Amino acid sequence: MQLNNITAPALLITTCVIWGIQPMFAKFVVREMSPIPMVSIRYTVVALTLFAMLKYRGEPLVPPRKTWLALFVMGILGVCINNVTQFTGLKYSTVTNFTIIATLTPIVTALLSFVLIHERLHRLQWLGICSSLCGALYLLSRGSLTAILALDFNIGDVLFFTSQVAWALYSIIVVRIIDDVSPLAIVAWSGLLGSLTTAAVAVYLGHFDLPAMLSPLAIISYLFVIFMGGLLAMIFWNQGTGIVGPSQAAVFMNLMPLAGILCGVVFLNEQFLAAQAIGGALIISGVYLTTQYRTLAYRLAKYFVQRKKRNAS
Repeated sequence: MQLNNITAPALLITTCVIWGIQPMFAKFVVREMSPIPMVSIRYTVVALTLFAMLKYRGEPLVPPRKTWLALFVMGILGVCINNVTQFTGLKYSTVTNFTIIATLTPIVTALLSFVLIHERLHRLQWLGICSSLCGALYLLSRGSLTAILALDFNIGDVLFFTSQVAWALYSIIVVRIIDDVSPLAIVAWSGLLGSLTTAAVAVYLGHFDLPAMLSPLAIISYLFVIFMGGLLAMIFWNQGTGIVGPSQAAVFMNLMPLAGILCGVVFLNEQFLAAQAIGGALIISGVYLTTQYRTLAYRLAKYFVQRKKRNAS
């Protein structure tokens, strides 16, 4: 138990730091390589590596037939939409904005779970959702009421938000098939199906453009995106979440903006503006309320009970 108390936070912290700095490395790659082949090649390599791991561990490689459609849809959401929009957005917006918007994932997941599978939400969760969505809107509009009324948002930030919606839908489907397919097999099959579909559509439309050569910085960055962000971090996240549970694990995602902002400011000379600070604070506060509502509700109830006893005495 003591070992788990140390191992799980270490795994989750490492994962969120990797995912927090990954957009910086991805930005180095998209400067020289189109996001579509970048994503397709990335997930093909990740999937083949995971298949080799599954084979080594003696786990079944072919999932049950009833899960094939779900895995295909997850590939479309997790690879075609989530990754392509995410990396394309880095062409137009900043690493700082992406890491802040990425923390919306628990909020969007909770909201979509309520709409699609009728999962009940606590009042504190609704408060958290409102806080985070206000923060996202403030960040997307750069704090300008005129931009909100005119719907004049940065296209990169809109793509970032789209990627989080896709990932939230992906996460909801995971719950439906997790009892039939192992976590590694889910990532492997959805990644392979998504990467092949992305490549096929891109080739058909004539958008699968490979660069003649990548710079050393882009090659190193691409290897980081593939093996650290796409493979190692996913394994660490699954292991850590299996120990502490998804609600507690989601809290660690608050580390992602810090890592991303520091990388953007230090290595990419990005400015950290007041709108980003305000929007980020609202988003992170909302994430805390949404994921930790049970603890907070218990503390509030305990406080009011103690206060009532003091007043009665």
